[in-house]
Amino acid sequence: MVRREKGEKVPNSQKQKSPLKDRVRELFASNKMCELAFDELENDDEVDTMLEDCNRMAIDRLGFSDHGHTHSLIVTMNGIHLLRVLSSGVQPSIVQEQTGTLEDSELVVMLACYLHDIGMSVHRERHNIFSVTLATPIVNRILEKVYPKDRHKQAHIRGHVLHAIFCHDKQITPSTIEAGIVGVADALDMTKGRARIPFEAGRVNIHSASAMAINKVDIKKGEEKTVRIEISMSNASGIFQIQELLEKKIRNAAQLLDHIELYAIMAGEEDRILGEKLRVL
Repeated sequence: MVRREKGEKVPNSQKQKSPLKDRVRELFASNKMCELAFDELENDDEVDTMLEDCNRMAIDRLGFSDHGHTHSLIVTMNGIHLLRVLSSGVQPSIVQEQTGTLEDSELVVMLACYLHDIGMSVHRERHNIFSVTLATPIVNRILEKVYPKDRHKQAHIRGHVLHAIFCHDKQITPSTIEAGIVGVADALDMTKGRARIPFEAGRVNIHSASAMAINKVDIKKGEEKTVRIEISMSNASGIFQIQELLEKKIRNAAQLLDHIELYAIMAGEEDRILGEKLRVL
């Protein structure tokens, strides 16, 4: 993705043709509530427009990386993978508090991951607050279809979703497992293709250089803890990206900290300052 010329139309998100969309939807084959909610989001013109406007703000006006539809899908995929691996070692808050099931928890994570950045369509500063405001009516109408006639469940799940959206900012401490997962899932969208926009726009600094060093992100079952996250890097500058974004969000989610091991993996032979593998958490 490259920086657009001024006045150039934001391309249609082409949701119906997106292989990434299909991969995310396949995750919900065993959770029909998530499948229904995901389809509602994907076919919502209001959501589509806001995600396009997020990229107008992020890419065209600020020179940031993608905060639109692709980012929403990647974060959703990361969040569901994290939740499913984590659930073998720690129960989601909804399950712990006996107010819902694992399927309900997945719905919370999916909705919050998908909608967490829509406030970027208003402004970068305090966008988590704008996201909560803009997401509320969207979440309401989706939950009315997922839990028809169950107003209690609708209200309860809505509270979890909005809490997770609000807390994805690294300055705010999440109070639930689900909210912590959303914040970490957001930070995991960090590979070099995701940082190419500010780099090509001429902003060569530690932020763009370190982001360009990230080759791959893997979420897998842990060896010493429940989850192992491996960040493959082409050179040592990628450590800045990991420590400034991902590590801070993991440490901020206190309920997740004891369940995640984080490794930086050096790829290739061009940079061995850190050795082949560095444990961050």
